[in-house]
Amino acid sequence: MKLIIKKKEEGYGYSATMLPDYDAFIIIKPGFLKYKDEIVKDLKRRDFVIVDVEEKTLTKEEAETIYGCHKGKVFFDELIEYMTSGPCIGMTLLSPYSDRESAIETLQDLKTKYRKRYGVDLTRNVIHSSDSYQSAIYEAETFFNS
Repeated sequence: MKLIIKKKEEGYGYSATMLPDYDAFIIIKPGFLKYKDEIVKDLKRRDFVIVDVEEKTLTKEEAETIYGCHKGKVFFDELIEYMTSGPCIGMTLLSPYSDRESAIETLQDLKTKYRKRYGVDLTRNVIHSSDSYQSAIYEAETFFNS
């Protein structure tokens, strides 16, 4: 965690916030771990730094938490079953960009590239990447701390 100390704009004193030491989070999905080296090379080419990496099989509770925004959708149960079917790899990433939105956009482009190249269908599609910094924190905490 990084401690960020900022001078308050109005009044006196400072504010302190603890932020994670990463900007983004991805998962290489079950069945696609054979593309890990290729994905890592692509991340490094784009100057991302891998902060933390772990291979594991998600529990049902972890998968439901990470994909909770899709609860109630017709594909939710199939997605959870798939994401708990075997090992996946989670990675937190430090971005080369000064704003996190650029990191998210770059990872969305990378995700699209791999989904087009190797994806089987809408569920089995190689990579999950968080769609915001807030989601990255929530999903990474679920993945690494469960």
